[in-house]
Amino acid sequence: MWRRVDSVNIVGHIKVDMKPVSAVMKRLGVTAQGDVQRFHTANARRRIQRYMPYRSGAMIKLMIVHSPAAEPFIHVDAPQARMLYYGKVMVDPKTRAAGFLTPNGWRSRKGVPKVVSDREIEYDKTKNPQAGPFWDRRLMAAEGDAMRQELQDYVDRRAGQ
Repeated sequence: MWRRVDSVNIVGHIKVDMKPVSAVMKRLGVTAQGDVQRFHTANARRRIQRYMPYRSGAMIKLMIVHSPAAEPFIHVDAPQARMLYYGKVMVDPKTRAAGFLTPNGWRSRKGVPKVVSDREIEYDKTKNPQAGPFWDRRLMAAEGDAMRQELQDYVDRRAGQ
């Protein structure tokens, strides 16, 4: 048979005097601008390049230039990046074509924003055999365990200092 206990005898008092959680996180380097985040961002930025389309390397170079290690995210500042990330061909809404060939190469109608089609992009995998859409998801599926372990090793080394 169970019975309810209404009172508790207090034998002593415990006082916890600690710094705010934000100060502890900053000291450990786990803030958005902290050492741990910078390590992880740099590691992801280095590894994700294997999963990005690579023809001339311009898009990857723009990622590096526009994503300093202090930022907790990776940004690719290229007009074609969104289309390549999602893996769908963008087309002119009127002609339903991606562009037209001119003597100076492929062009689109000026001032006409393209729309997403249902056609998949065929990635050139000559330089990056793992290239395809959703680079971050591909990276985590293939290398997530190794990245987690590297991050844990970094945190352990940092804690031992």
